[in-house]
Amino acid sequence: MPEFKYDRSNPGPCCQKIDDMIQYARPIVERWPSFHKRSLGVDIMQEMYTMLRLATKARLRYMNKSTLADLDTSKAVLDIFIQQANKIIFTDKSGKTRRLLTDQSYGEWSKKIDEIGALIGGWMNSVSGRKSGDSRGNAP
Repeated sequence: MPEFKYDRSNPGPCCQKIDDMIQYARPIVERWPSFHKRSLGVDIMQEMYTMLRLATKARLRYMNKSTLADLDTSKAVLDIFIQQANKIIFTDKSGKTRRLLTDQSYGEWSKKIDEIGALIGGWMNSVSGRKSGDSRGNAP
């Protein structure tokens, strides 16, 4: 079997999309009130980092069906966290009632999660169709 070398310049489309989502989410979560930032915000950020870790792990492993299933589960959990964040209403310092996520940021974030879900689904299909003698599953 040929030796596999990790290419740092090309993390793969799935890892790149997850990283883009993290970069998008970080400033949003940082603007949340302290309680929400330290509770739901921490859970959301940890779930995205878990997704990045799992996508990297799946990219570097030969038999990665279980890792991809874990990645898909983590994406579903993140989607639920984002839905929860969209429902939370709080009163800001000026006395205005606001939601943690604006309609625009919720829509954009949901779109990013859907794109990642499509990549994961395609990746899972390519892995399940692969024969045991094929090379590493370094798709997305």
